Amino acid sequence: MDKVLDLIVTLMQRGGPVMWPIALCSVITVLIFLRKAFQWMFLQLHAAAGAREWTAALKVYASGDTAQTLAALKRCHSPYAPLLSAALTHPDLPFNEALADVAQNYVRKLAAGLGILDTIVTLAPMLGILGTVTGIIDSFNLMGASGSEDPAGIASGIAEALITTAAGLVVSILALLPLNAGRAWHRALTRRIEVAMTAVETATRKPPAA
Repeated sequence: MDKVLDLIVTLMQRGGPVMWPIALCSVITVLIFLRKAFQWMFLQLHAAAGAREWTAALKVYASGDTAQTLAALKRCHSPYAPLLSAALTHPDLPFNEALADVAQNYVRKLAAGLGILDTIVTLAPMLGILGTVTGIIDSFNLMGASGSEDPAGIASGIAEALITTAAGLVVSILALLPLNAGRAWHRALTRRIEVAMTAVETATRKPPAA
């Protein structure tokens, strides 16, 4: 572990100031990946665990009793239960419009973080190229000032150029993998939500008793 930390410190020092935003991109990538992985795992587990409760809540909903439906939804562990509950209690919109609005907002929340990963996939290599340019400029400046009398300084500038390029590419690749996986998981979860909301819309709801 100490060797790994020493290697990271060495690369950060030799890579120059551009390594700091690249390192920040890598930290953000890891945090978003962990957050989304736990979020999607939590949703899938709750969807499976609350499947029967969700079916039972839909039957109560079809009976036309809003109060009983809300009570059943409170006991339901399905992630779709809060959506139906919010739609039933929406004060401003008709039920179908409220259901669609609530579902769309939920889908947007599930996608939170994927846009940042998409930005990092593009930004990290650009930062690497920036580090390459600054490293080469430093090397040429040193060559112009001292000729070839300081090969160590020239090599340091070239090392900065190569290290930042490699670091930017590595971070971009590491961000690309969870981004593509996240998009696939998001599409799958969106389809499940659409199925659940379609089941609500197609449920034949009896009018409440007079």
